[in-house]
Amino acid sequence: MTPIDVVAAIIERNGLILLAQRDESRDQAGLWEFPGGKVEAGESQPQALARELAEELGIVAGVGDYVASQSWQSGKRLIRLHAWRVPQFHGELRPTCHQALVWVTPEAAAGYALPPADLPLLAAYRAQQG
Repeated sequence: MTPIDVVAAIIERNGLILLAQRDESRDQAGLWEFPGGKVEAGESQPQALARELAEELGIVAGVGDYVASQSWQSGKRLIRLHAWRVPQFHGELRPTCHQALVWVTPEAAAGYALPPADLPLLAAYRAQQG
C-alpha cells in the first residue's frame, strides 16, 4: 500500500484560524476543513503547502511550524495528513475550490462539521496554543 501524503494549513490571523467549506462537487462535500492538498514528488511538505494555498486560495503563504500528523486508510490507500501553521500570508483570499471561508477562534472551530481526520489536528493545535 503506497501512502499518500497530504498537507493542511492552519492559517492564523489575529487569534483566529481559517476554515474552508468543501464544495458540493468534492468528496466530503459541505464539511469544513483546513485547506491544503497532496504533496507532489520532489516537494517538501512546506513547499507543497505553499503551492496548494496559491492554487486554492490565491495567496502567498509563509509556512511556519509543524503541528501534527494523522493517518487513516481510505479503501486501499493510506492517507497521511500533516498540519502546518501559516502565521502570515500575502494577497486576497479567493476560494477557487471551496464554497465558503470563515475565520473562527480555535475553540469555535470544534463546533464546525470537520472531516474526522482534521479533528486530531485541531486538538494538537489547540494543545500547542496552551
